[in-house]
Amino acid sequence: MTTNLNNLVRKFHSDEEGLEALQVVMIIAIAAVVLIAATAVGQGIVDWTKDKFQELKDAKINGGFGG
Repeated sequence: MTTNLNNLVRKFHSDEEGLEALQVVMIIAIAAVVLIAATAVGQGIVDWTKDKFQELKDAKINGGFGG
């Protein structure tokens, strides 16, 4: 069992196409994580901006800016 696993690992390691495919998959996975994180943070910023804009509108309507 161990020798079969060792042979499989050696075969995969010596196969440059397999290594290249693994690198591509790793790059795609990293890019996906970055995009998901950016989306989560971006949505938080959009929500915060909407809240602050609404506060400013409410303050102006209620005379908070001297108007």
